Parts: sequence; structure tokens; C-alpha cells
Amino acid sequence: MEYLIWWILWHFSGLSDDVATRDKSLGLPATKHPGDPDTDDDIQLRILTTRGACVEVSVARGSNGNAVKKEALKQLALGAHSLPFYAANLDTVLHRYKLVRTEHRLVLPSHENLEKAGLHDGEELLLTAKRSSPTHSAPEILKGPTLAEVVAATRDIPATQPSPPAVNIYDMVLQTDLQYDIRKILISLAQSSAYVIGAGPFADRLIGILKQRLLNRRRHEASALDSLLAMGFAPSKVHRALKLKNNVYSAALEWLIENPSVSGQNSLDTPVSPPPMTSSLTLSTGTFTSRRDKIEILLEIVRLHAQRDLPAPPETVTKIIEMGFAESEVREALKRTQNNQAAACEWLVGSRSRSLTDLRDGLPVDSPVLQALLTSPQ
Repeated sequence: MEYLIWWILWHFSGLSDDVATRDKSLGLPATKHPGDPDTDDDIQLRILTTRGACVEVSVARGSNGNAVKKEALKQLALGAHSLPFYAANLDTVLHRYKLVRTEHRLVLPSHENLEKAGLHDGEELLLTAKRSSPTHSAPEILKGPTLAEVVAATRDIPATQPSPPAVNIYDMVLQTDLQYDIRKILISLAQSSAYVIGAGPFADRLIGILKQRLLNRRRHEASALDSLLAMGFAPSKVHRALKLKNNVYSAALEWLIENPSVSGQNSLDTPVSPPPMTSSLTLSTGTFTSRRDKIEILLEIVRLHAQRDLPAPPETVTKIIEMGFAESEVREALKRTQNNQAAACEWLVGSRSRSLTDLRDGLPVDSPVLQALLTSPQ
């Protein structure tokens, strides 16, 4: 009987040694048996999860991070905030989670010793799932077809050459100035309005008003010229100032004061004179009996207003001068082309066709823009 008791004690003592050896190899806390003396080698840790769960685990100081994760998963599986690891053996899912030290914001390595890591009793750790690393596709999968492969795949498709658009590129080049486009549209609308107003009952009154405005403008230009000459400025400089400032008295006087040393001799210093009044536009205030006469008078007034020279924008003059042209030639070109930059550049290089110099006219009769404006009910 004593021999049997001795054999049983020896057998169970060897089994406990095997269990202790297995736990030590896995980094798990040593198994405690009833009656074993308590030791101070355990460390109390507080485990938090991203779902708001909180558990306290007790592991040996000599264990590693895997032991902490395993003990935490055991307790979380029993609570209301279980983690969805769906595994009977926790050792197979430990690599899916990581522990973060909330105090230091550092990840606790899974195989690092807790004592070497410097963990203390009551420290909080965050248990969270690891992000799955993206799988990088092979470069061969993302590689596109070669030119030879494209040609081989499309050899049965007939090759078609699209016809170029029927657009006048020369006209497109001239449409670079918005002010020039708006000017042509306004001239065309004024010419079209002359036919409508000339056939109406108020043609005589409107013709009289427009005539009086033309006379007032000529008198103002003449008085501005006489006033500047009476101040003692040189005639050539006065002519140049009035031409540069579009016959505006105050602007011309300011220019003369700010530029006392500028010479007035250049190609633009021809005497300034108001637009000539043709024989068709008489200054009498009599009535016109023919509708054709009224329409012709209104068209002549539109033509006189369209022939007015506007001062060249300073930025346009500067841009063209930077190309290497003289200032006098640049101003002459802008005057000939109604301040159109593209047309002025072509005029300076020698392309002085009728389409460049006749920019005082409106849009062509068959212009789709003009047709759309005339047919619009608004």
C-alpha cells in the first residue's frame, strides 16, 4: 500500500513538471495549485478595448505580451463585450491583436518580456485589432499593353482620318480682343436699328438730337484745342496730347503737365480735327420726306461714331513694344486696327490686308451671332 501511494505521488509530480515546462515555453504564467505559497512575481494590468470593455488580468512578470493578450481574450470572451475572434484555440488568433501602452503610446511587442519592457502594476494597455496589410499587386498585372499588342488587337478596325473642322483660322486669330468683338456687335446692332427707327414716326426727332450731339462734340474739341494753345503749350505737343487722350480736355492737360520734356514730333502728331461731315449729313433742321433719306442719315451718324479713334490701352502698347517695335509704329498700328492687339501685330510685320484695316465695320450680314441677336425676342 505504501508503495502504491509513493508511485502516485511520483507520477503526478512529473506531470506537473511537464505542465510547468510547457507554460514556460509559451510565455504563460505558471499554473498555481492549491496549497502553493503565494509569490510576488505577478503583475496586475488593466486591459481596455476599443468597444469600451475593461478587464484586469494578472500575469507573471517573466511572461511576454502574448501571455497578456491570451489572458485578456479569455476574460473578454466571458464578458458582455466579447471580441469576435471565433477560435477555440487562442494561440491561433494572438497575432491578430496588439497591445498599446496608453501611458507611453507605444506598442508592446508580443515576444518582449514584461519586466524588461518596464511595465508596472496597474498600467493600462489598449487591446486592438491589427490592420491587415494591403496586398501589393504584381507590376506585371498593372502593366498596360504594348504598342505592338494594341496594333495586333486593332488590325481589323478600319483606320479613319477625321476631316479637319471647316473653321477659318484667320478669323479666329482676330477674335482675341473682347473689346473688339463687342464693338463690332454694337456697330451691327446700331446699323440694324437705323433701318427700324428710320421707318418710324420719331426718326426726325432722333436725327435732330444726334446731329446736335455731333455739333457739341466738334465745338468741345475746338474749344479744348484753343484753350491748350492759349496756355502756351507747343502746337505739336497739344495735338499729340489730344490724340493720346481722345480729345478729353482734362486728361490732355494732365498729360501735358506730367510730360513737359516729351517732344511732340512723331508720326501721330498730325493736327487733330473732328470727323468730317459729309454731304449726306447736312446741318439743317428741316424734315425728311423720304424714309430712305432718314435711314441714310442714321447710317451716316452710326458710321461717324464708328470711325472715332479710341486711345490705345497702355498695357497693350507695352506688350507690343516689348516685342521690339517702336512706340510710334505701335500706336499707328493700334490706330489702324482699332486697338486690336493681334491685328496690330500682323499690321506691323507687313500683313496690311483689307480685313485688318477695315475693322470699323460691323459683323457680316450672314454672321450667326448677328442673326441670333436680331431674332431674339428680348
